[in-house]
Amino acid sequence: MIKEFVNKLILTPVFATLLLAGCHEKVDWDAPPFESKPVMNSILFPGKPVKVHVSLAVPYGANKSIIVEDAEVNLFVDGAFAETLVYQEKGYYQSQLVAEIEKEYVCEVRVDNYTVVSGSTTIPKPVKILGVEHINIAGVDEEALTYPAVKITFENRPGIFTCHEVIINMLKPVWGGGSAWNRARIFEYIDPVLLNEGLPISVFSNEIIENDSYSMTINYTTGSYFSKDRGPMVTRLYPLKVEFRTLSHSYYHYTRQLFLYEYNNDEPFFSGTVLTPFTLYSNIENGYGIFTSYSSVTSSIIYPED
Repeated sequence: MIKEFVNKLILTPVFATLLLAGCHEKVDWDAPPFESKPVMNSILFPGKPVKVHVSLAVPYGANKSIIVEDAEVNLFVDGAFAETLVYQEKGYYQSQLVAEIEKEYVCEVRVDNYTVVSGSTTIPKPVKILGVEHINIAGVDEEALTYPAVKITFENRPGIFTCHEVIINMLKPVWGGGSAWNRARIFEYIDPVLLNEGLPISVFSNEIIENDSYSMTINYTTGSYFSKDRGPMVTRLYPLKVEFRTLSHSYYHYTRQLFLYEYNNDEPFFSGTVLTPFTLYSNIENGYGIFTSYSSVTSSIIYPED
C-alpha cells in the first residue's frame, strides 16, 4: 500500500525532476549522541521456556551488537522471584520453567558497570477461531492474475482492548524433493478493521469491532501460477493453515513500529528528509529492546483445489 503510493508519486513529471535533482546533492548527517546501554530481547510464548538475549547497544554504523555472556538474569512471576536464567550460548539465557497464559513476568538483567534493566509482560489468553473459509479466486491483480483469500471468523471481547495478528502458512514443494511451510504474502487489504490500522500488515486491534465475533477477509498470494488448456493464468494453490495470534499490547506496538522502521531503512531517498525516521518501540527500563509475549491458535490444514 505504501510502496504503491510512493511509486505513483515517482511517475509524476514534477516529482521525477525533483528526485533526479536531489540525487546530485550530498546530504551531511551527524549521528545523534549515543549512550551505550544493555539490550534485552525476549518474546514469551505459552508452553515454552523463557529465553532472553542480552547484548550491549553499539553506535550507528557499527557492524553488530556486543553479546553479554556474564549477565545476571532474574525472572519474577506474579511478583515473586522464580529463578535465575542459565546462560546457553551466543548471548541467550534460558529458564527451567515454561511460560503460562495470564501470568505476569518481570525480567531483571544486571550487567557490570550498568544500571539494572528490566521489562515486564503478561501472556494474553488466546482468542478462539470460530471458522475458516478459503476463497479460491478472490480477485484479479493489475497483471490480470487471480489471487485467493481466506475468511477467518474469530471471537471478540467487546469492551476489552485486544490485539491480534493473522499469519497464513502454505505447504509448498522445495527444490530436491519434499515440502516445507512458508509464510504467504498478504496484500490487497480490503477489510475495514485492517484498513483502520493504516499500515499494510495483518496486525490489528479490536478497536472498531462491536460484536462478540468478527469475520475478516484476507487476500494473499502463493507466488505460483499456471494455465489450464491455454486459459487465463490463475494462482496455484497449496495446503495451508491459518495462525491467529493474540498479542500483548507491547507486541502490538513493537510490530507496528518495526514495520515503519524497516520501511524507512528500505527507502533511502525518503529516510530522514521527506519521511520522519522511526525508532524501534521498547518497553525496557534503563535499556533497549523488547520483553513481550503472545499466544496463538492454529486452524486445521486446509486443502484448496485448483
